[in-house]
Amino acid sequence: MQKTALVTGATRGIGRVIALALARAGFEVVVTGRTLTAGTGHHDAMGGVPIPGSIEETVAEIEAADGAAYGVRLDLADRASIDAAVETVLQRSGRIDLLVNNGIYQGPSIMQKVLDIDLADAERATAGNFINQFHLSRLVLKAMIKQGGGRMIFMSTRSSVDPTETGGALFYTGPKAAFNHIPDYINFEHRADGISAFLIEPAFTMTDTLRSAWADAEAEVGLGTKAHDPQETADTVVWLATNPEAVRFAGAQLHNAPDFFEDHQISPD
Repeated sequence: MQKTALVTGATRGIGRVIALALARAGFEVVVTGRTLTAGTGHHDAMGGVPIPGSIEETVAEIEAADGAAYGVRLDLADRASIDAAVETVLQRSGRIDLLVNNGIYQGPSIMQKVLDIDLADAERATAGNFINQFHLSRLVLKAMIKQGGGRMIFMSTRSSVDPTETGGALFYTGPKAAFNHIPDYINFEHRADGISAFLIEPAFTMTDTLRSAWADAEAEVGLGTKAHDPQETADTVVWLATNPEAVRFAGAQLHNAPDFFEDHQISPD
């Protein structure tokens, strides 16, 4: 039986590369995001600047490589769309073997300083990057328990656990800090149900979204840090999703995805 992976934020960036990698690994991939068609994507946190990628393009790329995929709209700021997406996947595929919680809410508050943040925007950011992601995870968790197990991978950021060095991002790092606890509690409460949940972070990674948003200034984004390639994180996601030995890395620890194999002296093959 072919396994099904639901990937949030799979229209572009790291999520798109993860979706492609999972398809190559044999998963039927459910590509989710807000942008349905090509040429309609925009970055809300950067004044609506156009950005590449869409559900239809990621699905087409997977299918062109003889992979299995279909698209479902899922907006992390819209709980009804989350409910509808999970219901659609369960009706169409019958199961969800892997959830990759990669997508993020990108409203204006995730780029603003403390005194500039509108409280309503702060509430939306908290809902989109914590509450609604918890809601999605719990819906999928219920399905995984019924089917006898599954794996979840939560994409976070090192800035959610380290002291701030750049400022102006409290309502990105704050909700993410809460988000970090979801896989820990899922493992604690549902390991016996065959569920394994992992917490990873991609370090500084240069994506198509960053290149589009920052243009010629892309070299400045990492503040002098060498950029990783999205494929490095995708390789780690595939290993965690498929390798029987991966369950020992489930839990509260935040793993650096690009350096995962080197850090743990593991062969990716």
